[in-house]
Amino acid sequence: MTRDVVVIGAGAAGIAAARRLAELGLSFALLEARGRVGGRAASDNETFGAPFDLGCHWLHSPAHNPLKAEADALGIRYLGHGQEGRYARDGRLLDAGEQAVCDAYLSACLERVAAAGREGRDCAVSALFDGADGRHPIFEAEFTAKQGVPPEQGSTLDFARYLWVGEDLPVIGGLGNLVARLAEGLPVSLDTPVSRVRQGGAGALGVETARGTLEARSVIVTVSTGVLRSDAIRFEPGLPDWKRAALEGLPMGSCNKVALGFRRRPDLPADCEVMPLRGAAEPVELVLRPGGRDLAVAMVSGPFGKALAEAGAAAMADYALDRLVELFGSGLREAVGPARAVAAWDLDPWVRGYVSAALPGRADARLDLARPVDDRLFFAGEATSLQFMGDVHGAWLSGIEAAEAAARALGVVTAR
Repeated sequence: MTRDVVVIGAGAAGIAAARRLAELGLSFALLEARGRVGGRAASDNETFGAPFDLGCHWLHSPAHNPLKAEADALGIRYLGHGQEGRYARDGRLLDAGEQAVCDAYLSACLERVAAAGREGRDCAVSALFDGADGRHPIFEAEFTAKQGVPPEQGSTLDFARYLWVGEDLPVIGGLGNLVARLAEGLPVSLDTPVSRVRQGGAGALGVETARGTLEARSVIVTVSTGVLRSDAIRFEPGLPDWKRAALEGLPMGSCNKVALGFRRRPDLPADCEVMPLRGAAEPVELVLRPGGRDLAVAMVSGPFGKALAEAGAAAMADYALDRLVELFGSGLREAVGPARAVAAWDLDPWVRGYVSAALPGRADARLDLARPVDDRLFFAGEATSLQFMGDVHGAWLSGIEAAEAAARALGVVTAR
């Protein structure tokens, strides 16, 4: 049986693509290497007795985010406001005046990057600054937390293109749970990693998996650039040089997570994000009591976050607790309980990183990654999004776009 489309990867992009293909009446198969759907949208519903997102957990740019309406329709709870953001230095939270100075400096830096983008400049973000201002590590840490790479490895134009409007809304009911609900009813094959996509007979594409080979008229690939760059999926004939170049321009940044639960309610503010200013080489964000629950989350980014993940789960948990104790006292050591959750995305063979980050001078690699090959091999995922790269809704929208492009190539009218 030759299907119209095979979709590789049942993360947000793959699920969105499959849903749109179903609406268009096309035959398809949705293949997922893991034993679950969602990709980097993954909710742990057991460890803390309530949902905790191991991966993406905010609705970014909510006015432009189609998943907000989906959450409303499914009754998945999110906060109607962003979490309070604070900075800390030398073991204490900054006071209001100090915080305002830091916020103003960060805003000025972001505007400088945005201005470079408006001018069409595509260089290393670090090239815009001399680093002499004593407050500059604030911007370096914030940039690394957002992109997963330090400013010298990030593109000004890529960062400036991102559409960041409104407050980030935490999904208390689990963003992973939301994405999984959106996959309900789809014919997804789990535990089915793809090893090769090859030119088949009579113009069909052969998709080789651990469970056998499927044939299709076209294929939508939604896996991360980390997986594609690793050649875990082989293409025969090989991908054209321009597509390989696009992948080389979009390496994966790093952001890994550890969450600690408490035996009793800790003396911590609720729904507060704290960034300890420990220098540009050690970007860490602490999310305290999200949704009022008795846990704290540390997100460690960039090369430092990757190295910490490689040191193991115990090292990650110890580091998170040390940062909390520095700020809120040694009593937290007694209050912390055995419940913990760790997400080391750099070590995950089905992701191999956090999100894609365009190298300096390579912002347009996202356009090339999104371009189909011979109108039969299509690509989707957060890495193909110009305005919402790194976001689950960027992946979602790209999946819909890829499904419609594949349908048009098959002669199907996609007007809605």
